[in-house]
Amino acid sequence: MDNQGYIAYLNTLHNYNAQNPNAYGESNVGSEYFKEVAVEVGLCGYIKEQLQENEPHVLILTGHAGDGKTSIMYQVLKDFGIQFNTNEKISDITLPTGKFCRCIKDYSELRDDEKKNVLKECIALPKQGRYVFMVSNTGPLINTFEELFDESQRDNEKMRLIDAMDQNSGDICDYNGYKISVINAAAIDNTSFALKFVENIIKDSLWEKCSECEKKSYCHIYKNRMLIVNNKKHVLEFIKDHYIWLIEHGTRLTIRSMTEQLAYMITGGVECDQVVSMVRNKMLFFNLFFGYIGLKNNDRANSILAVKEAKKCGYDKKRLRADEKLLIDCDYKIMFGEDINSILIETHKRDGNIAGWVEFLRRAYIFTNIITDKSQMSQDSEDIFSKQFENYLKIRSGDIKPAKQDTNLVIDALSMMYLGKVADNATNYIPITLSKTAGLTQNVQLVTGSINTRKMTLVSQETKDSVFESTKRYEPRLKIDKKVLSNVISLPMLDYFEELKNGVISTNIDPQLSQGVESLKAQLTEECNDEEDESVEMIVIQNNKNVNYRLEISNDHKVQRV
Repeated sequence: MDNQGYIAYLNTLHNYNAQNPNAYGESNVGSEYFKEVAVEVGLCGYIKEQLQENEPHVLILTGHAGDGKTSIMYQVLKDFGIQFNTNEKISDITLPTGKFCRCIKDYSELRDDEKKNVLKECIALPKQGRYVFMVSNTGPLINTFEELFDESQRDNEKMRLIDAMDQNSGDICDYNGYKISVINAAAIDNTSFALKFVENIIKDSLWEKCSECEKKSYCHIYKNRMLIVNNKKHVLEFIKDHYIWLIEHGTRLTIRSMTEQLAYMITGGVECDQVVSMVRNKMLFFNLFFGYIGLKNNDRANSILAVKEAKKCGYDKKRLRADEKLLIDCDYKIMFGEDINSILIETHKRDGNIAGWVEFLRRAYIFTNIITDKSQMSQDSEDIFSKQFENYLKIRSGDIKPAKQDTNLVIDALSMMYLGKVADNATNYIPITLSKTAGLTQNVQLVTGSINTRKMTLVSQETKDSVFESTKRYEPRLKIDKKVLSNVISLPMLDYFEELKNGVISTNIDPQLSQGVESLKAQLTEECNDEEDESVEMIVIQNNKNVNYRLEISNDHKVQRV
């Protein structure tokens, strides 16, 4: 007995073999295995509450293709006890409250000549005491929405819709008499999905047949599932950290992309009838996750976007402080469980001197090490990701508030940006100066204001999308006096500030990071600008000290130093 049906289903979730009919969308919903692996995200509960407890309105769930919108509608209707029909584009249902609700499965799929009429009908229903639940990709929605209004109102209402997507509060707003709530799935943190999805696809009920399969002893698919189960805590921890790392550095994967990678890392794109005996290290899940087969890079795996992005992170190329134990001592027994230990010993004997062995060993360590010493785990987090990463995760989850040392880091970095050196502890003010943006400090700079460092603190603020989730998420922001600045102090900014503090000046920083830093400086200039002071102040930066010059125009029109 084999598990051919389920393994075939997992292989339809990725596009390694260009056979991705499901892609975690409506075709996937129709599969017999979907209900077993489906993840109910917090947004489902929010939508159910909106449709039952709030006034009749049009609820639009928008976002990018692959954000899981169709699956969310499926979950909501299932919880209402209503069968989701993948063949019906538009269906009318009765909510548990007895109220009428029209469901638009995917507005983007409607013909162009249908879209405007369907939308017109939908926005009129709330005035009749009826609800609408609509799923739509962002582009088609924006393009059609403006056609509901007179030409004089179109630009304004279109911008209001776009602003609602950016704000993503889920509030019911009045658009010229139409009650509409817009939820943007693309602006919601989706990293928790991956962990729940992995737990679902490896659960016992889906793998019972494998225990009776004649290929069990050499099947890499079954082996990968068992390795993930036996190392689940560490595997899930790294997957979570990796997806957060991507988001913080400007790469937000859709649910579809994550699903592709997580399904592929188990099967490697191989069906049950294609499983053959092979060397044990060839198709291990921690290689497949990064697009490798054994020690060799597999370019074909780059067709899976999430695999390609993981490979670009280059975690296995980074030097670890654990390398000494891994590469010199080779004492795998104390660093890995028995299964991984035996594979590594076998591979070392055969491939220990081949190019790619070091990276292979690091991939194994990243995913399956059994280290429990907290100081060693902190070192690993710093080496694999960054020095600020572990602390940032705790702030992000709300486990801790930003400490004084975090505020001092920002203060020191700002001092480096404006003055080219870390401010003295006795200095309570940092001058805001005008300078070029090339990353080099000018010797003479014009002072436009000053920051009172005694009134500066780093605080954490709950994110707007937390309203859709059961767990809250927080962002660090700078607070000066009693005002919290709108700019988020992101993880890349904290890492950059750490480098500045240590005297590392980079002239080629990431464009997103550069934008974040310049945006923060612009807001500091606006908030701390001394508009009432009519004098002109300059700083001359010398080798051993900075000299301030304050100049003003006297009554007899002469420039004099104050």
